[in-house]
Amino acid sequence: PISSSASTPVTQSPSRTISKTRTSGPSPVTAAGQVLGYTIVVTNTGNQTLTGVNTTDVLPGGASGTLSGPTESISTNGQLNVGETWTYTISYTVTQANIDAGVNLVNTASVTTTQTPTPISSSASTPVTQSPSRTISKTKTSGPSPVTAAGQVLGYTIVVTNTGNQTLTGVN
Repeated sequence: PISSSASTPVTQSPSRTISKTRTSGPSPVTAAGQVLGYTIVVTNTGNQTLTGVNTTDVLPGGASGTLSGPTESISTNGQLNVGETWTYTISYTVTQANIDAGVNLVNTASVTTTQTPTPISSSASTPVTQSPSRTISKTKTSGPSPVTAAGQVLGYTIVVTNTGNQTLTGVN
C-alpha cells in the first residue's frame, strides 16, 4: 500500500470577555442600607473551550464578594464552551462609611481561566450623594416664668439633630 499525508496546523485562540453592570438599586446612593445588585457576564469569544474558570468580585472597600452562579448558557459541564456565556449575580449593601466617604462605589469583577491566566476585569461605578444637614432647638427646662428677681436660675436644653445622610464632624 502507498499512502500520503498532509498536515494542517490548528491554531488555538483562547479568548474571553467580562462585563459587569449594576442591575438594581439607586443611582446615586443616598443612605446606608440601600442595596445595589450587579450582574457579571463572562463570554468565551475564542475558538477553544475554556476550563478552570475563576471569576472573582471585589466589593467597594476592597472586600471579596461571594458570587451566585454561574448560570451556563449552553451546558452545565463546568467548561466555558465556545460562544457560551456564564452569568453571575452579587449584591452590595451601602454602609454609612460609604456615604461619609462621598466617593463613587466601584465594584470590580475579574476572570481567569487555565488557557487565559492573565486576569481581565470589568467595573461598575455608582455615585454617592452626600446631603449634610442639621437642626438645633433650645428649650427652657427649669426656672421661673416669668423671671421676677435677680439671681433666679433658668435651665435650658439644647438639642442638635443630624437630619442629613452623612456623619457630621467638628460639631461646635
